[in-house]
Amino acid sequence: AAHTREACRRLPRCMSSGSCTAQTAAAWLSAHLEDHVEAAADLNQYWYSASTIATLCDLVREQCFRSDHSCALDCAFLSTPSLFFALTPAERARSRVLDFDEALGVGEPGFVRYDFHEPTALPPALAGAFRCVVIDPPFITVDVWRRYIETARHLLQPSGGVVILTTVIENAGLLAETLGATPHTYLPSIPNLPYQYAL
Repeated sequence: AAHTREACRRLPRCMSSGSCTAQTAAAWLSAHLEDHVEAAADLNQYWYSASTIATLCDLVREQCFRSDHSCALDCAFLSTPSLFFALTPAERARSRVLDFDEALGVGEPGFVRYDFHEPTALPPALAGAFRCVVIDPPFITVDVWRRYIETARHLLQPSGGVVILTTVIENAGLLAETLGATPHTYLPSIPNLPYQYAL
């Protein structure tokens, strides 16, 4: 689901191309596949397919990155490292990836350790600093989503912003009620995930 204060209701043109970052995404996936095979079960990590990474990064570019720098930072990637690492270095410099897996932060200054059990236990400079938050929690339960929602509200600029998320369609009511998010017809591909996510 994607949401803005102006109620973003359509998928942008870039959603059909998915070509901007496909090579970068494929390279990132290939480089991290072996690193996380054993950790995946413990951390409930599943990677988007390369084409989904490219499509979602294009959406983030269209909705979030601006040249006016009216926010301290452009985008917070909550538990979505594959999207963050598919960005260009310049885009990563104006973004942060928040994740529990500290192995993802090695050599990456934009990494912030994040534990959803402590939704707002983050560096003070990140509060209200972002125009966009992208979310894909490791679990789809309502209690986990409520914590991610709290984090998103904590990170977004005071005037609001864009929230892009993936989850099962059964969470649509909660996300509409709390974030004003509505499902789109695009279905992200997450290989090996036993259920279908929606955007």
